[in-house]
Amino acid sequence: MTQSTKDQAAQRAADLMANDWHCSEAIFIAVGEHELGKVSEQMIKMTTPFAGGVGGEYKDLCGALTGGLMAIGASKGRAESSVNDDDCMALAANYRNAFLEKFGSVICSDLKQSACGELTRQACLLLMDLLDETK
Repeated sequence: MTQSTKDQAAQRAADLMANDWHCSEAIFIAVGEHELGKVSEQMIKMTTPFAGGVGGEYKDLCGALTGGLMAIGASKGRAESSVNDDDCMALAANYRNAFLEKFGSVICSDLKQSACGELTRQACLLLMDLLDETK
């Protein structure tokens, strides 16, 4: 995947944030469109409660992290219990660890001093880099 492709996905996430989408929704849509080609309305709706650290209370995981994790699951997850999920789980752990290293926390309230649109853009780039490494 080219850097231009990654930058486009990240800019898509930032643009969505600028148009009143939540962080969890924006990163899921941007990465999902790239990885899946199209994301359904139902899939997008599933990301909404994770905005603002779950329900907008800023107490839990950052929505840019959870939305990214949901994109990983949509792209790399399993639909049957007999399918090996090691690659998906490793990618999810790598994303969480890289997110923590880059931003210093995974908790929304700890990150609220950052501009959420820029954080979501950077988180999208981070996830796109990790996805690129798995191909």
